[in-house]
Amino acid sequence: MPHTTDQRISKELARLLYLGRLQTKCSRPTLDPTDRGQLAFQALLFECLMSTREHPHPLEQPRRSAMASISGYLNVVCHQPGHLEMHTNTACRVASRILPFLHEDHGVCGIPGLRLIDFNCRRVRLIHLPTGGRLDLVDAHRWRGMDIARMIFRQETSWHQEEGRSPLWRHEVLTDEEAAHCECWGYTASTPLRSALLMRSMPLWYRFDLSPAWVTGHPTRPHRLVWDARSDTEHDQVVELLTRSAARIPGAVYHEKTPCSGTLQLGSGSAQLISNC
Repeated sequence: MPHTTDQRISKELARLLYLGRLQTKCSRPTLDPTDRGQLAFQALLFECLMSTREHPHPLEQPRRSAMASISGYLNVVCHQPGHLEMHTNTACRVASRILPFLHEDHGVCGIPGLRLIDFNCRRVRLIHLPTGGRLDLVDAHRWRGMDIARMIFRQETSWHQEEGRSPLWRHEVLTDEEAAHCECWGYTASTPLRSALLMRSMPLWYRFDLSPAWVTGHPTRPHRLVWDARSDTEHDQVVELLTRSAARIPGAVYHEKTPCSGTLQLGSGSAQLISNC
C-alpha cells in the first residue's frame, strides 16, 4: 500500500539522514529542490563545506578553517519548500563563517553574494543574491528574547567589522569583488550532483566519520570527492547510500574502477569517488 510504503521510506530516511521528527509521518519526504537557482547555490555551499586543511576551498579563510569546521556544528540538513534548512548547535557562528568577508591579502572569503535577510531568537535567514538561493540556519535552542539574540549575533560576526570594516553582507547589491567569482555559482553539468551530495552529507560526516573534500576538476581531470578510508567496507557503504538506499540520488549511477574508486554519474555530470585506502 502506498501509505505504508511512504511511512517506511520516511522512517528509513530519518534514520539515514538524521532527520528525526522533522519529516511528516505519512508523506514521502522530498530531499532535493528543482529550482535551478537553489540548486546552484546548494552546489556552491556543498563545495565550501567539503573543505579540509589538506584540500581548502579557494574561498576559505587563509589562516583558519572557517568553512571546513562547519560540519561539526550541524545536526540536520533538509529540504523545505523554497529554502534549504540546516539545524545547528550555533546558527550565528555558522552564519559568520559563510557570510562573505573581504580579506586584505586574500580577497573574498566565505560565499560571495550571501546576504543576511534577518534573524530571530532561533533562526538566521540568508539569501544568495546571484542565484536567489535561500538558507535558514536553525539553532538547537531558542534565545530568551531578541536582546540576547542580537548580542549573540554581534559577538559571532564582530570579526567582520574589525578595524572599521564595512561587512560585504551589508551591501544591498553584489560588490565588484564578489562578482569576480561568478564562476563559483554558475549552473554546470555537475550542479545537480553537487547539490544532491550536500543533501546526503550528514551520514558522510557522522555515520561514516569521514572528512571528505571536493576537488574541482578541469578539462583534463574530473571532479573528485576524496577522503581517507577507515575500513575496507567504507567505500561500498558510501556507494550504497548514494545509489541504492532509501536516500539514494534519483538517477545516479556508479561505475566502479577499483575497490576504492569509481565514478558517480548523474545525467551529464559526474565526479570520481576516491577513498584513500
